[in-house]
Parts: sequence; structure tokens; C-alpha cells
Amino acid sequence: MHSIPEPGYIDCYYSRTLPDDTKSYPSLNGAEEADVCVIGGGLAGINTALGLVLRGKSVVLVEAKRVGWGASGRNGGFVAKGYAEDHHALGKKLGVEAASALINLTKDARQLIKKRITEYKIDCGPLTHGVLTVSWRDNAEAIREDIKRANDRYGMGLEYWPTEKVRTLCKTERYYQGSFSPDDFQFHPLRYVQGLAKVITEKKGRLFENSPVTAIEKDGLGWVVKTAEGQVKAHDVVMCCAVYSEGVNRRLENALFPVQTFVTVTNALTDEQLRGSINTHYPIYDMRYACDYYRVLSDNRILWGGRVAVGNRVKDIAGAMMADMLKVYPQLKGVADAEVAWSGLMAYAPHKMPQIGKLAPGYWYNTGFGGHGLAPTTVGGEAIASAIAENDTRYEQFAPFGVGYAGGKAGRYVAQLAYWVWRARDHFSV
Repeated sequence: MHSIPEPGYIDCYYSRTLPDDTKSYPSLNGAEEADVCVIGGGLAGINTALGLVLRGKSVVLVEAKRVGWGASGRNGGFVAKGYAEDHHALGKKLGVEAASALINLTKDARQLIKKRITEYKIDCGPLTHGVLTVSWRDNAEAIREDIKRANDRYGMGLEYWPTEKVRTLCKTERYYQGSFSPDDFQFHPLRYVQGLAKVITEKKGRLFENSPVTAIEKDGLGWVVKTAEGQVKAHDVVMCCAVYSEGVNRRLENALFPVQTFVTVTNALTDEQLRGSINTHYPIYDMRYACDYYRVLSDNRILWGGRVAVGNRVKDIAGAMMADMLKVYPQLKGVADAEVAWSGLMAYAPHKMPQIGKLAPGYWYNTGFGGHGLAPTTVGGEAIASAIAENDTRYEQFAPFGVGYAGGKAGRYVAQLAYWVWRARDHFSV
């Protein structure tokens, strides 16, 4: 791991471990024309742009900072099916058939991600298959039943793990039973974003970094996207950002909560130290509302994430994350030390589902992937790209989760209060 991050990115493990030949892109200076202008260079925008160029459309993508600068390039790296909203909650809202159709899109996306990694030779591994979800409560019967319902109704492919099996990998008395998803996997998200961006340019797409959008204006049958030093004329425009959009589209911005989350990465541990604590390379997260999520990286460092905040900040991120780690693995005290820590904003809608659709003829949106984005952003990119290029209507499956109102600044404090209530419930339930 380098001690200095790639220029233009925040200091985190992922920016420190980009290859030395990582590509940067020019800022937009002057006038461009394209079939489609994509705004935002995170995974939602990159997947949308790639889907469009692969379908023969000319594309300009504009990014305010660096591609993958936000949550897309500094998350936990878990590639999992489903959405931030629980599958059972989806079934209650939509019915089992419609919920299953949405979940199946993420299963297909998971396969497409692996296909793209192989086809385009993207160095973002190693890809370790399997994600383990563990319980802080001894609740075997309820967990068995939940897994059975998930498999029977939604084809989730989950395995029940008893306490003794969980504890062969997780050397802690905090955990009991678990749910194992064998087909989910992990990777280096920022390397993946960079790899897809390179493919877009190889397919004649145009990428511009450090080019924040100042306005989107109607122009005859199309649109004009303006930046400080340039503009893009396009028939279609796709808004793939919200919490970092700085007033470009207030309706989309006000439909989401900017939720902050936190991560730290430790020093490299020995194999023996890991065997006595986190004896696996499977990514792990727990079943609490305010969960921990973590994984052992390929260089034997521990990536540990968790907590959320709406409207306030954790001053000592490394200290908070290490304290959470030691609650689970006290044997790591004096062994594991934080080497780098960071935070970032995720975009959550109150319904906890992506916002994918159309505001006006030729004006699309593909946002709101907070908490569960690596597979769903691929779903959103493919849905919007196929809608524009092929008149495909699959994006309409997301119509029940449209652009609402998240309460503005007052709503953020309500969300923070709700989080504290749920965290207190976590505390008193274990």
C-alpha cells in the first residue's frame, strides 16, 4: 500500500493502491456534442455510459472530480445481490413476483460484473466468492425460517450456518448463527471503476474530469449541459448523482438523504494473528440495523466499516472503528492498528431503493444507491442505457420508488434520530 493516494482522490486504502499508470482525464473546455450526456462518474454514471457506447451511442460523461471519487470508489467492496431495502419488505410492497423480478436483475448484474472483469481484463481482484452475514443473537429457529422464506420466495441461494461453523471462521463469542451467500463476492471498487472508464474511452466515449455541472437547460429537442468552461449538447441527459450535485437539480437532491459512513484499514497482520481472530477472507457483516462490515484484504490488512451519520461527523474515525472492532475481537488489541481511515456520503431515499427513471422527455435519472450499490448500479446503468438506445421499458419496474421528498435539512435530523433509536435497539437486544 502506498503512503500517498492517487492525486485528486481522498486518502483511503483504495486510492493508495491504484496502479502507478492510473489514467486521468481532461476537464471539459469548449463545446461537445453527443447523443447522450451522462453527469456523474461514479458507478451509476460509468455503467450508464458503458451500456450506451456498447449499444452504439455517442456519449460524453462529465465528472466534478475524479471518476469513482465518491462512494463508488471508497466502499466496502461487497458485490451482492439485492438492494438496501430488504427482500421481504420489497415483497410486502410489490408482491413476491415483482420483487423477485427486481432481485433477479441484481443477480444478472452480478454475473455481468464478473463477465466484464474477465472480458476487459480489469485488475480489481482477487475475487473471493462468498459473503457471510452473522447474528449477534442466539436465534437459530428464526434465522433458519428467514433463510427458507428468502430461498423459496426469491431464490436467494442462502445457506444456514450454525454457531459452531460461524465461530470456526470468526473467533468471537459475539456471533451466533449465520447466513452464507456463496455467489456474492468482493473486489477493489476503485480499480473496477477505473477499468470501466478505460473501456468507455476505448469504445470512443469521451470522459471529462474536474468539470462540475452548473446547469442543465432545454435546447430544442435536446438538452445543454453547462460547466464553468464548456458545454455539451445532447439529445438525452442522464443525471447519475445527487448528494454531490450542488443544486443542479433540486428535485433529485431533495429526494435523498446524504448519509455518512466510516471505514478504517489496519496494518498487515500475520497469518497466525488472523487465524486467531478473523480466520477467513469472506466479507462479513452482521444482522443489526447499525451493522459492522469488514473483510481481510489480500495483503492481510483488515478493512472495517460501519456506523452512519446524517448531519454530523465522527471526529476520530480510526478510533471509533477500532473500538468497534475490539468489541468483537478483543484479542486484536495491541495487534491491529489503524493505518488509514476515511468517510464518505451515500445517497439514501426514504424507501431505500434506487431512483431510476425519467423526469421529462430525454431527461433521465439513475441515483440513490446508498448502502448497497455495486450490483444495483449495474442494473441502473443497463436499464437506462437500454431505454435510451433500444426503447426498453425495464426501468419502469422502479416506478414504485419514484422521486419523492426526503424532508430537506429537517428530514436529515429525523433520519439521524431514527438511526440512534435503532442503534439503541441493537444495544438492548443483545
